[in-house]
Amino acid sequence: MNPIKEILTNIELHHNVKILYACEAGSRAYGFATESSDYDIRFIYIAPLKEYLSLMKKEDTITNQDDKYDVQGWDLKKALVLAGKSNPSLYEWMLSPIVYRKLDPAMLSLKNVILTDYSKKVLGFHYSKMVKNNLQAWSRKKEFSHLVHAVRASLMLEQVIHFENEPHTINLKDLIDKSNTFTNEELSLLFCLKTGEEVTGPPLVSQLCAKISHFINASETSLTYLKEGSMNLHVLEELFIQQLGIEGESDHKS
Repeated sequence: MNPIKEILTNIELHHNVKILYACEAGSRAYGFATESSDYDIRFIYIAPLKEYLSLMKKEDTITNQDDKYDVQGWDLKKALVLAGKSNPSLYEWMLSPIVYRKLDPAMLSLKNVILTDYSKKVLGFHYSKMVKNNLQAWSRKKEFSHLVHAVRASLMLEQVIHFENEPHTINLKDLIDKSNTFTNEELSLLFCLKTGEEVTGPPLVSQLCAKISHFINASETSLTYLKEGSMNLHVLEELFIQQLGIEGESDHKS
């Protein structure tokens, strides 16, 4: 059996849950992995109905981690609550090009809601903060991973601000191809830095940092004009009820 399929199957058996969706969420999903890259597996699951009716608080996250596989799953209720808040992680999960478990047919509406009704403003401020935090971390530690994350977040922010009506992606090559700010040469530079290859022109790094800083400063005004989103919590709640196998509503009248 494929090791990832085996991991997911074992999680279902051990935790008595059903996995509704599973995907890659790290560098492999970004198309930026090396031979030593681990797997960042993320999934959404549903537990038996009685667990949601229990008076005792239930766990809503499942984690399983070793040197090669970083696995984390969210309970459906948690995922839907976070979707109502336009959670950026869920947004990226739905865009992942590497899917280990396809969306359960009844869950397709969740993907549609996330990709169409999410608050662009929430996403925009999330990526803006990520850029700033990683630039600051880079200036202190000079670890190239922070520079990679700063560029990735910049590209995601550029997509949210300027390419709202185009299909969204998390693949770095696709983001670079439609970017008006960053280039394929800079993406190649980042990959060289990530793999430890020598870069002949150190000024290239400082130039890239300056470009990131200029981009994030120029984006500040655009952030305030991003759409707030139109998340319909009733739609999310109905999806949850359907997944639990509860048909319709009943009135409790004497």
